[in-house]
Amino acid sequence: MASVLPPFCFGWESLGALTPRHPKECRMNAEISAKTKPTAADGDTPATVRHGVLHFAGFAVDHDRGELRVGGRAVSLRPKTFALLAYLAGRPGRLLTKDELIEAVWPDVTVTDDSLVQCVSELRAAFGDDGQNLIKTVPRRGYLLDATPVADTQADEALDANAAPPHDAPLRPAARSRSLPLLAAMAVAVALAGTLWFGLEHRGQSGAVVSRNTITILPLAGVGGQNAADLAEAVTEDLTIEVSRLPDTVVIAHPAGSDSDAPGIGRRLNVDYVLSGSLQRQGEAVSIAVKLQTTAGGALLWSERFDYGEQAGWNWRRDITARIANQLKVRIDESGTPFDKPYAGRTFAAIDPTLQGWRMLKRVYGREEPQRARALFEQALQIDPDSAGALSGLALSHITEVLNRSSKARHNQIALAAQAIERSLALQPNDPRANYVRSLVLSTQGRIDEAEQAIQRALSLYPNHPRTLQRLGFLKLQQGHPEEVAALVTLSLRLDPTNAEQVSLGHFTLGMAEFHLHHDDAAYEHMRQATISSPQNGFAWQWLAAIDALHGRTEQARINLAEYQKRTPGHTIASLKASEPSRHPAFWQERNRFYEGLKLAGLPE
Repeated sequence: MASVLPPFCFGWESLGALTPRHPKECRMNAEISAKTKPTAADGDTPATVRHGVLHFAGFAVDHDRGELRVGGRAVSLRPKTFALLAYLAGRPGRLLTKDELIEAVWPDVTVTDDSLVQCVSELRAAFGDDGQNLIKTVPRRGYLLDATPVADTQADEALDANAAPPHDAPLRPAARSRSLPLLAAMAVAVALAGTLWFGLEHRGQSGAVVSRNTITILPLAGVGGQNAADLAEAVTEDLTIEVSRLPDTVVIAHPAGSDSDAPGIGRRLNVDYVLSGSLQRQGEAVSIAVKLQTTAGGALLWSERFDYGEQAGWNWRRDITARIANQLKVRIDESGTPFDKPYAGRTFAAIDPTLQGWRMLKRVYGREEPQRARALFEQALQIDPDSAGALSGLALSHITEVLNRSSKARHNQIALAAQAIERSLALQPNDPRANYVRSLVLSTQGRIDEAEQAIQRALSLYPNHPRTLQRLGFLKLQQGHPEEVAALVTLSLRLDPTNAEQVSLGHFTLGMAEFHLHHDDAAYEHMRQATISSPQNGFAWQWLAAIDALHGRTEQARINLAEYQKRTPGHTIASLKASEPSRHPAFWQERNRFYEGLKLAGLPE
């Protein structure tokens, strides 16, 4: 079988089989309800408090400071979320319609119910209102704050009752308040890895990544057949992308395979937190159950279930990420890139073949996978010509064959990939996958500097993604800057230390950089490590053969060349040179030495 290295992989290689218990459930109402205008009966005007503090049992709404305090602690809220809270707190115990709330919080601005649902979700997260006991949903009508204002002295007594016990006091289960669970019960009970802003220079003495929060997101277990498994893999990727964008937070890739010991996985990866869960699917109805644990002791910080009745409400990126951010004590940047809705507005029948195609491209073992994936994307586009995911997948299926040097119509496939990816980005410009694929397309067109700009854009949308970091290192090499490769690729290996294919590709890229720096012994060792991690990496055998030949190890060069040709037959030096996209003189000054080694090893010219 020919050696084929997937040029791109968002997500991971296998689905876990974790089926956690969920002591707390939260059913997120994602249906699009028919709006009703407030009636005269609904329109009683209560006393609106625009200044001062409203006190309730266990929490206070401070209008002057624009602050929510729960159990005496200030809780960070986005401005619109606080505005919603202020409006609800001014009308406790009263059903407020969605229209009324939208008009109050977003005056003179057109927004959908999604904006309101997001704010409600964030408020429930701030309160720890898992059972919706405090902010109640009245189906198809609106929301109600089920709390009664209290005098300042009563509020002080409530805060005293909720105070943490002395260090030497035995821990007791807290009684659940009718309107407010104790926020202290959900505080993070683990030492943080550090307070440094994450960057290339911030690493621990052991080489581990240092950040305020480190987390691994295990694959959601799909329940309900292959379609559920495909969607579970896509949702895992969605959550990984969004959590990686949280401030002071780094996502470490999880190991392949399944393991019921989530905290144990976290300890092996040296991270602070582990997110695990499962996804059930029946047609458009999706239920996602997740839990967040500390790796130190396996303490359960939070668990929740999110129910979505129809495709239009598939907003797990926003809903679940908001809850994770609250538990990690970080704030979502409201001014940053908005949450994408990759499934919103799409024809439902086109979603499954698109997911199947992407899943196939993440597991490219031979020449046939890109072609089979392409057929699925074309099927999806017949159903929905404006499916951004299918368009970017179609582009990747073409460019994979080009990059793996198996294309029989290289220029035509590059043109088709370019057309598809531009259409995809016009529909969904903030998709990191599409920006990554655009970088691949640009590099095959010889537009290396533009390809670097596209990969930087992908990194801004999916920070610290290991494969994207590796690709940036490869582009630096093609630009004639081998000295800039090691920091990027070494970081990618620290972020994804257990994926054999990723490790192999990392050592392969490091080996090329070392060769261009005339560190041939180091280059040879990296290429050897690449073949150990993934023996099917034919290109690593190719480089071993070239280095052996350059250093007079003729017999070993021929052995390694045979291994390369067994995995990737039919290439000549001329065909390999023609497939090189870079035209930078500094790149070719060193690359020609590699081709001289291949010639000495016996590869036909």
